[in-house]
Amino acid sequence: MWMKFFAILRKYLPLFVLLDIGLALIIGAQNPALFKALKPWVPVPLFFMLYPMMINFRIESAAKALRNPRVVLAALVINFVISPPLAALFAWLFFRHSDPYLIAGFILKVTVAGSGMVAAWTGFAKGRVETALTIVAAGLLLVIVAVPVWMVILAGQYVPVDVGLMIKQLALIVVLPLLAGVLTRRFILRRYGLPTYKKIQPVLPAISSLGMYAIVFIAVGMQAHNIISEPTIILRLIPAIAILYSLLFVLAIAYAKAAHLDYEDAIAIGYSTTAKNHSITLALAITAFGGLAVLPAAFAPIVQIPLMIVILRLAPWLKTILFTHVEITTQIGDISHV
Repeated sequence: MWMKFFAILRKYLPLFVLLDIGLALIIGAQNPALFKALKPWVPVPLFFMLYPMMINFRIESAAKALRNPRVVLAALVINFVISPPLAALFAWLFFRHSDPYLIAGFILKVTVAGSGMVAAWTGFAKGRVETALTIVAAGLLLVIVAVPVWMVILAGQYVPVDVGLMIKQLALIVVLPLLAGVLTRRFILRRYGLPTYKKIQPVLPAISSLGMYAIVFIAVGMQAHNIISEPTIILRLIPAIAILYSLLFVLAIAYAKAAHLDYEDAIAIGYSTTAKNHSITLALAITAFGGLAVLPAAFAPIVQIPLMIVILRLAPWLKTILFTHVEITTQIGDISHV
């Protein structure tokens, strides 16, 4: 019963997020005092959102980056060198006359890479899951340095950016849950074995999703009046995310094609540069910035997950049209060494 419930939570995540946002807007407009009372309790859903995600995370995958630096480095460059300036450009194009915290939140949303679902989407598309895990692991560690730097450079012109506070929050949001998650996973494996861990593993993302629903509900409810008074924010936010994420995927695939990578690595890079991390972004937006900075992270799942599905549908076409020659060449090269 519980497994079916958790499966439904994950399958219909965009729909539940949309319902969550709608409920938060209705209640927030009628009873704003409720959300002021809920604000001190934010650390509770933050814990349930971040900690389960980290139990499934394998930090040892980061060491594997050295085995295939060309592929991993390409994904990291797109995520942490190309994506943030593009986010600033799109923020200026779509939101330059809007609340400055909305602009900062949009830049933050695109700068924080490495969704825990990257490996899953890569596997669904028959890509190289090991590559995806390696990119996510390396990216998660790089987030701690890259996000404060880029937020000062790109968002600092719109809102005050407290670097010390950001580093402190990233330590609480990433480092401590990561260490706790690694220790928990090792404890479960040593004490109860791999079969027990595999039974627990599918439940963890669903628990994280429940925490995310709670955070989205509180964050949107606190800003209900501002959102309702300016509904065009949403009409600009959704296409901005959709267009930018699609552009990042195209850049990733174009690089993979130019670098003569095979399809398996290409789709791993594509998903790792397109599937951004909702949990860390939400946590950082609500604790280090606040205000309308939370909206891009709150609304992103409505766009990101359907886009992941579109990419999945396009994957066979990409493999056949763009990467068949690469795979044949690779196979010939392998045979010639036999």
